Amino acid sequence: MIQSQFTLYMENQPGALFGVTCRLAEAKINIEGLSVSGSEDTALAQLVTSDSEATHELLKASGTPYSTDEVAVLAMRNEPGALSRGLARLSKAGLNIDYLYGTASDCCDAEHCNIVISAPDLQAVEDAWGD
Repeated sequence: MIQSQFTLYMENQPGALFGVTCRLAEAKINIEGLSVSGSEDTALAQLVTSDSEATHELLKASGTPYSTDEVAVLAMRNEPGALSRGLARLSKAGLNIDYLYGTASDCCDAEHCNIVISAPDLQAVEDAWGD
């Protein structure tokens, strides 16, 4: 499924991510995928949420600097070799990716998880991925 991803630009200091996650929790917005990286001064948090419009409004109202991009959120079996098999299908289709990160498995279905992929042609990635 193609979804919106939010990239938050934050100071790398204690509590920065905590503040954002608290505001999301208070608004009953679930974080479905998260990747965080940082340097000495800044941090980037990339997240996919259960409600893109509400997340946009919340971030805008809080003054949190962010941008949005489209990403493919794809189901994957939570087992050895699943990522390799999916990437093989993308490679065979001649598709390049920009980056990817995984999500936690569904608490009700530990056999599956999701992978978040950024790529030049998201629809082609989604079509080739399979599972």
